[in-house]
Order: sequence, then C-alpha cells, then structure tokens
Amino acid sequence: MPRADRRHRVLVWGGAGGAVAAAAGAALLWDPGQALAWAAGVLAAAAAAYLGQQAPQQLQEALARRRAARGPAGGDPLAVAVEVRNHDYVTLDLGDGVVDVPAAGHTVRVVVTSTASSAVVLTGLRAEVLSREEAAGDLARHAAELPVRRFEVLLDSDPPRVRALAESDFPYRIAADEPEVLDLLVSTERGLVRWVLWLDWASAGRQGSTRIDLQGHAFRTAARLPSGA
Repeated sequence: MPRADRRHRVLVWGGAGGAVAAAAGAALLWDPGQALAWAAGVLAAAAAAYLGQQAPQQLQEALARRRAARGPAGGDPLAVAVEVRNHDYVTLDLGDGVVDVPAAGHTVRVVVTSTASSAVVLTGLRAEVLSREEAAGDLARHAAELPVRRFEVLLDSDPPRVRALAESDFPYRIAADEPEVLDLLVSTERGLVRWVLWLDWASAGRQGSTRIDLQGHAFRTAARLPSGA
C-alpha cells in the first residue's frame, strides 16, 4: 500500500477513535452502566469494519506474492537441477582445443521439484541425440560415487532409450516442493554424442515436456573405446 494511503487511513481511524473516546467519556459521566455496554458495541463494530476493509486486501497481496514466487501460469510447473556424476574422462582434441569429456558409463543425476500448487505427474523421460562424430582420445579414470535411483540412457538405440534399472518406473507423482532424484547411467559405443533429455509431465489438466541439459548446453558423451584408438 502506498505510504500516502496508509497515512490517510491512520488519520481517518485516529480521528474516528478520538470521536469514539470523547463520546464514551461523556456517556460514563451520564450513566456508567449503559456507557460500558455502548462502548463495547462501538468498539466491536469498529474492529469488524477495519477487518472488513483490511482482510480482503491482505489476502490479495498474499496471493499476488505467491503467484509471483511461482512464476508465470503458462510455464513449466517444475524446476530441474542436473549434475554429471561417477565419470571417467576421455581427453579429446576437437580442433579448437583439448577438452575432457565424460566417458560412457557416467551418471547424470536429475533432481525434479514441483513448483505448482497442485501435484505434477511425471509421465516419461526421453533422450534426443543432437549430433554424433568420430573422435579418438585418451581415457582417464576418476573416482566415482554410487548412484541412488538408477536408470540407463542407451544413446546408440534408434531412437535413444531411457530404461529403468529397477522395478520402479514412470509415472512418478511429486507433490509441491517435493523432489524426485533420478540417476541416469549413460552409454554409447560410437564416437562423441551430443544429447539432451526431455521430461514429460502432466499437471492440473495440462501436459508438456521440459528440456533437461547443462545450463542451456547439450550433454556430451564419448565412447569409452573411441574409433581410431
């Protein structure tokens, strides 16, 4: 609420309060018993009027803050965090520089959190290969942690496959602000692959797909035994 409006309301209610106090003092001098009953009724009515004006506005402000925090109504009703884990490296010379690319067998951990007021049902997960090229390099080992919930991404399948490595599989139901952790074991035996994931979802009568990548960049996975090695 603008400061000027708040100051105006304070002055109005302050003036009204002063008038009520003066009337109550006069009534006490005339008839104390009746004055107390009358003052209680006046104060109750004043409080009800104040709350009647303030409560709807406070509710609207709270709902506006919640909508702003949740983001636009037409956006994806979930947030996704991605981490590449459990990886060895293949050191490749890509022409414009030497880079370390996670070797096949690494894990992509996806943490999905609902940002909607209602539950979101995760209905599927798909991989999309963006490019593949021949590449040769040196394999470097790296200590790895054990995955939590496991899937595998088969990049050499046509189309690529995402397959559960346990009995539990899609769909999963996640409540508001409740995370779901997916560990994806990625495999390829053919060159250097650029790829992304698509997470299918349904929520509150809507359906959609959320792209999963590394902050706008595609995942890159190199075959553990590159061609030409």
